[in-house]
Amino acid sequence: MKKQPEITEKTRKRFVDAFWELAKEKPIRKIAVNELTRRAGYNRSTFYEYFADTDDLLSYAEQDVLEEIRQTIVRTLPQDDTSGNLFQSDLFPRVFAAMNEKMYILMGPNGDPGFLPLVKAELIPLVLPHIPISTDNPDFDYLISFVSSSMFGLLQKWNEWGKNISTEEFSKLMQTLMLHGLSAYITEIDSRTP
Repeated sequence: MKKQPEITEKTRKRFVDAFWELAKEKPIRKIAVNELTRRAGYNRSTFYEYFADTDDLLSYAEQDVLEEIRQTIVRTLPQDDTSGNLFQSDLFPRVFAAMNEKMYILMGPNGDPGFLPLVKAELIPLVLPHIPISTDNPDFDYLISFVSSSMFGLLQKWNEWGKNISTEEFSKLMQTLMLHGLSAYITEIDSRTP
């Protein structure tokens, strides 16, 4: 007898919800099937009907988060504007406001080190037409790596520090750094610096 799709989705969601609850309490890689089943209210055999193992569940949960991020960016980006002024737009405050705790869990010290490359692979093609860096630039790959690593590093730190500044202040900080670098914050440059 085949299960009804609503029941199947509800059961899968209970496992995913249990996963996120546990991920708030402990490192993702230390979450065990028996903890998931106990938290979700099912037995081990039910878990294995839906997921091959905890890595399979993690992958499923990550794909959900990636889809949320992708949808937020698609809704937020101006589809007809490729002027390359992304750093001067209101995209960042809107995307950061939409990012939820799940993304920060995955990007945090107890998260999945493999998640950030997935995020970059998903986001870079979406925002590339809106970034003021020419794809003809011989250093393009380095520049994109710098921009994406800097942005996500700042996001991780902002979250670690409890989002101690507003989304607007954080966005302004990021925009200033991306457009003007550290020089916008340095009042004196050491004469010994080349």
